[in-house]
Amino acid sequence: MELNHLIFVYGTLRSGHSNHHLLKDANSYGVGNTLEDYAMYLISGYPYVTSKEPRYPIVGELFGIDDNTLSMLDKMEGHPRYYERKEVPVTVGDKQYTAWMYFKDPPGVLMQNGDFSKSAGGTLH
Repeated sequence: MELNHLIFVYGTLRSGHSNHHLLKDANSYGVGNTLEDYAMYLISGYPYVTSKEPRYPIVGELFGIDDNTLSMLDKMEGHPRYYERKEVPVTVGDKQYTAWMYFKDPPGVLMQNGDFSKSAGGTLH
């Protein structure tokens, strides 16, 4: 089995959580964080990260996985319809890696404030 993919997990796939058993054959690199800032939300007990709001680094675990495990995770996460898998830079200890991470970006553009008329100039585009 070739562990030729790196995956950075931040939710139910982390050690001690409900879906971690899916990574039973994975190689753990340890706990780390994203180099870039994102925002994490919680819906019905499940976390998701959006790339559209740079707020703070995301803490998670880095694993080496094979093609079959990546395919299984894609199905579980609903990639690319529900969650979307993207490559991101992460650090574990003093080492930097590029790893896959699942995002759930809401459609549309984040408004700068809560006043549509002011933000859109009062007209629809």
